[in-house]
Amino acid sequence: MRKVYLFVTLLVILCTLSVPRQTSAAESAKDPVLLLYDSKALKTPLEGNVEALQRLLAGYSTPVTLLSLEQYKEGKLHNFNKVILVRNKSDELNLPDAFLQDLKAYSGKYMQIGSGLPGSIQQALHLQEQHTVDDTIKLKISDLSQTSIPVSNMAWVTSFEGKSYGTVKSSKHPSEAPYSIANGNYGYIPYLSKGNVSELAASYVLKDWLKVSTAPQHYVVITDIFPFSNLELVNAMADQLYEAGIPFVASIQPVFSNWDYPAMQRYMETLKHLQARNGSIIVQTPIVDSINSPDVNKLRNELGSFLDHLASSGIIPLGVSAEMYWTYDKHYASDGLSFFDSGLILPNKAVQYLDPSDTAVAFHSTAYTIDANVLSRYSDEGNSLNQLPMNTAIAYSFPNDPSKLETLLTTLTSSWTTYDDYKNGGHSVQTSTSKFSSQNGHLLINGQEILLNNRIQDIDPAHVYVQQEEKSLSGLFSVQNKILIVLIGTSLFLFGLFLIIGHRMYKRKYMQSWRQ
Repeated sequence: MRKVYLFVTLLVILCTLSVPRQTSAAESAKDPVLLLYDSKALKTPLEGNVEALQRLLAGYSTPVTLLSLEQYKEGKLHNFNKVILVRNKSDELNLPDAFLQDLKAYSGKYMQIGSGLPGSIQQALHLQEQHTVDDTIKLKISDLSQTSIPVSNMAWVTSFEGKSYGTVKSSKHPSEAPYSIANGNYGYIPYLSKGNVSELAASYVLKDWLKVSTAPQHYVVITDIFPFSNLELVNAMADQLYEAGIPFVASIQPVFSNWDYPAMQRYMETLKHLQARNGSIIVQTPIVDSINSPDVNKLRNELGSFLDHLASSGIIPLGVSAEMYWTYDKHYASDGLSFFDSGLILPNKAVQYLDPSDTAVAFHSTAYTIDANVLSRYSDEGNSLNQLPMNTAIAYSFPNDPSKLETLLTTLTSSWTTYDDYKNGGHSVQTSTSKFSSQNGHLLINGQEILLNNRIQDIDPAHVYVQQEEKSLSGLFSVQNKILIVLIGTSLFLFGLFLIIGHRMYKRKYMQSWRQ
C-alpha cells in the first residue's frame, strides 16, 4: 500500500512539472521595471515626462524603481527583466560606461524614450531616422489626435522593422512617420511630453511591450464629494445616472472626527444612496497641507477608523484614489495605501513627501485617471472612448451648482461611450476589524453580502455641538443673585429718598435767606 501511495505521489509531481505554468497578463505586467533617466528636463518643454511615464506604468499595475543615470552602478541592469531609459539631454549623447557594458550583455526587454538609441538597439530595430529642429507636428493615434504640437530636436523615423503606433506629420517632412515602434524585446518612443496627447499615445506601445492582453475597462469617476457638498444635488445626480444606466465611481473625502454630527450622518446616508444607485465608493486620500501636520503621523489609525465607520453604516469602499507621489513614499504607502488592493492614480498637484522612496508600490488593480476636460481636447465630440488601451477612469469634479450638474449629466447621457461597472471587478479593502470586497457585482462586509437600500433617512438637525458642563453651585449662585438685586434696589431707593429730602432742605434754607 505504501508503495502504491509513493508511486501515485511521484506521478502527480511529474505531471505537475510537465505542465507549463500559465502566466497571466496581469502577472506579466507586474514584472518590476527599472526606469532610468538622464535628466528631469526642468524648465524645458519636456519637464514632467518622467512623471508622466511613471503614471502610465502605474496604470498598468507595474512596480517601478526610479533611478538617475548619474546614480547607476555596474550590474544594476541585470536585476530587472524590463528597462526603460528616458533621454532628455539632446546635447549629450554619451551614456555611462557602466550602463553600456551592462547593456551589451543584457537579454531582457529594453525601451527608450527620446533619441540617441544605443547602436545595438538601432540594429535590432533596423532603424534609420532624421532629426527635426524647431518643428510643429500633428500626432494621431487611434481616435485621438492633436495638432500644432511644438517640438525641438525630435527624431523622425524614416525606416524600421517591427510594429508602428500612431503617426506624426509635419510641413517640414514630405511623408508621415510612426509615433513609436516596437520589435520583439525593443521599443522606441522618440517623443514624450507631459500635458499633451503623447501621454496617451505612449500607452499603446507600452501595453504591447509589457505584454498586457487583458481587455481595458473604462469608468466614470465623480471626484471631490465632501460632507459639505450639496448632498441633495449628489443624490439627484445618482438618481439620474441610475435611470440612464450609467454605473459610476464616487471618490469621497474621508472624515476623521465628529461622526455623531447631523452633517456627518447625512453624508453617510448620501453614500448609502450612491451605493444603491449603482455607484462604487472609493476613498480619496486626505489632503496633505504640510508634512509637519500632526494628522500625518496618525494617518493609519484615523483612516482605519473611518473605514470601520463606513462598515458600521453598511458602506463598502472598494479602493483608493491618490496622487501618484503617495506610491513613492514609504509612510503614505504603508500607513495610507496598504488598506487597499485597488486604486486610481491621480496626477501630482502639490507634492508633500514625508519619506520618499525610489521604488513605487503597485496595486493589484489600477486605473489611469484623466480629467474629462483634458481628454475632450484629443477626441472628436461624440466618439467612443473604448479605444484607450489601459484601464481608464474619466474624472469629473462634482459641481455644487445645479446648472453645471445639468451640463455634466447631459455630457454623460449623450455620449456613445460604454462605461464599465467598477464593482464587477475583484476589489478588496482590509482593516484590523473589517474586510470589504466585491465579487461579480456583489458587495460584502466580512464575507456577508449587504442589501442595498436607496431610501434616505431623515436626520434630525437638532444637535448640541458644545456640551454644557453641569454646575453644582448653580442654586447657590441663583440665591446670591437675588440677594444682590434686593440690596442694590434698596440702596437706590434710599439714595433717591436722601436726594429728595436734601433738595427740600436746601430749597427751604434758600427761601428763608431770600426773604431776609
